Amino acid sequence: MYEYPLWLLIFVILPLAILWIIKFKDLKEYRIVFFLALIGSIIFSLPWDYIAIKEKIWYFTEPHIFGIWLFGLPIEEWFFIIFVTLLFSSITVLLWKKYGVKK
Repeated sequence: MYEYPLWLLIFVILPLAILWIIKFKDLKEYRIVFFLALIGSIIFSLPWDYIAIKEKIWYFTEPHIFGIWLFGLPIEEWFFIIFVTLLFSSITVLLWKKYGVKK
């Protein structure tokens, strides 16, 4: 029951929280970057997911999700879009800070 939210919690939200706890000082200065990444991911992911669900390319069923839908997507899919974007953009920023082009 509720496998999708549990999966998100274990494999996306928990690692993101740990990363931000450990590297908060390095990440906080990139708030605008994370905000823009979120806006971009929502703009591109929302239509993609909506069409895929309407065309039955993929689907979400209870009891694997909570059953709360927002703009044609289950709330878990919104969490996926938001938290995966934050996780990967945070990892990208940290890797860039460590290995990116030096001035």
